[in-house]
Order: sequence, then C-alpha cells, then structure tokens
Amino acid sequence: MLTTAALILIVTCHIAVGQDMPEKGPYSLDMALQSVDDQYYNCTEDMRHKVQTCYLKKEITANKSGFANAWRDAENSLVPQDNLTINHLIAIRVYSSKKVYSEFNNAIRNGKQSYRQLVFGWYSLHFWLTEALQILKKSQQECRLTYRGTHVNFTQSDVLNKEIRFGSFASSSLDKNEAKNFGNLSCFEIYTCHGADVTKYSEHGREKEVLIPPYEKFIITAIRKGQKGDWCKTVYKLNSSGIQSNLSCAVANRSCPSLSRKYIRGGQITSPRAFLSDPRNSYFMRSKHGNEKGSGVQKLSVQQRKDSKIFHQYRPKGGIYDFIKK
Repeated sequence: MLTTAALILIVTCHIAVGQDMPEKGPYSLDMALQSVDDQYYNCTEDMRHKVQTCYLKKEITANKSGFANAWRDAENSLVPQDNLTINHLIAIRVYSSKKVYSEFNNAIRNGKQSYRQLVFGWYSLHFWLTEALQILKKSQQECRLTYRGTHVNFTQSDVLNKEIRFGSFASSSLDKNEAKNFGNLSCFEIYTCHGADVTKYSEHGREKEVLIPPYEKFIITAIRKGQKGDWCKTVYKLNSSGIQSNLSCAVANRSCPSLSRKYIRGGQITSPRAFLSDPRNSYFMRSKHGNEKGSGVQKLSVQQRKDSKIFHQYRPKGGIYDFIKK
C-alpha cells in the first residue's frame, strides 16, 4: 500500500540559492497577493488528514515530476529525526530537485485561486514543507541574517521602506559567498525570523540553506546600488515584519473535491471537451477508485466514491456523453 512517503521524490540534484525565481518576468517586489501562503494555523491536524486521505494519491497520479517512481528509495534512505517525520525530510529534499522546484514555486506564486477552488496541484508538498519549517523553528527560535543572490533585475524604484513577501518558498544562505555564486544582479540581505536552517537535512549542506516560507513579511530598510566592492550590483536589506497568511486554513476544513457537475444538464454532459478537461473531473478519469479493488477506495469520502463510480459509466451517444446516474 502506498504511504504518504510516495508523494516525494528523493533526488541528488539541488536548487541554487536564489535560483527559485520564475522562469519568465516581469519581476516585482510586492506583497505577492496571489501566492499560496497557507500557514495552517490551528488546522494542522485537519490538513494532515486531508493530505493523507484526499490529495496524496491524486497528486502522485497527476504530477509530471515523477514523485511516484521513487517513493521506495525515499522511504529506505531516510529515517525520522529531530521531530521530523519521513515525509517532512523528503519534502525538504524534493524542494531542491530541478524537476520540482521551478514548477512548484511558480504554482505557489500564482495559485491563490486554484488553491481556493480545490484544483491546486501541490497541496501535499506545500503542507509537508510548511510543517517541516514550523517544526524546525521550535528549536531554532532565534532570527538569522541570511543572503540570497539572484540573476534578475527588479524594476521598481520606490520600494524603500515598503513591505514585501517573496510569495514562495525562498532559498537563502548563511554564507554570503554561497549566495553570490548563484546571482549578483539583485541580492538580498535578509533578517528572517520564520525561515528555518535546513542544512542538516539537505544533500548539499555546503550551501548552508535557510528556507523562508511564503507567508513571512519583510520591510525593505535599505537599498545599495553600484557600490564599489559590494557583493552584488543591487542589494536590498530586508527585516522581518511578521506573518501574513491570507489563505490560512482555506482548505483544511472543506470536503475533498468531488465530481464537477458544471457541464451536466438533464443527465447529460453538454460539453464533453470542457467536462473532461475540468481538473476536478480529470482526477476521476485518471483513477478508477470506485471500480478497482485495492485502489484506495477506503481512503475516499463517500461522495468521492459515488462520483467515481458515476464518472466511469458515461458513454458516447451522438457526440454527447450520456451521463448515467446510479
């Protein structure tokens, strides 16, 4: 039987500190209001149950990064430590994968609406990584000065004393020279109070990585540009200013996604193409939970089981799919 460790892929590739920027611009320094910034405050247990019983198998099936292919390696290669479960440890490892981090962080930056609509593709990884950082912070209570180098330019000229968020999981380093190796166009000197040191759990401990969650806020207290001998062309100095979690617990207490009936009228699917491309329906198309023994039916909600059985009974009829309800 699949365990929750099946979600994450252990890899030997690593993310360069500061290389988790979007593949394409424009780049801005702002509050990243479209980001998936769920902190799971007062709903951690509910969300953990949701991940284990609702989203895990779905995301393994749907994700294109190859998580499911290496779950045995992940389970066999790591052991729980420092109050972190196997899932937390693997989540930290997988974040550094070139196959994962870019797609994952791009989804985090812009996924607010899909998160609310229950069609976000990374609920499980987002949760395990967030909880891992929160657990580590319990024993790393001090704030830290870290460094982040990037290869991009930010065009705003009026950001001094303004509040910003990175809007994704942001890599930084305790070592300025390590950060400088990965970008010297726009860099950050960050005083973070919610980022956690993950050096001990990384395949690449030399980077001395501190991972900052998407919900931490910062004030830009100084900007240095073109100073001779500086470590970067433009340096933004950031001081932690607290937390802003607009999506906190937005999913934890909601029902698992069920079959979308948006395109169903009078017992028929009125637009087959739209129906089959609906993310909520594609889950049932990929996985016949209701019809296959041992396929995880016991982990689905009652509504999901009903919907899955219904979905797999549609048949072509005159160019429209006949939707037969049992």
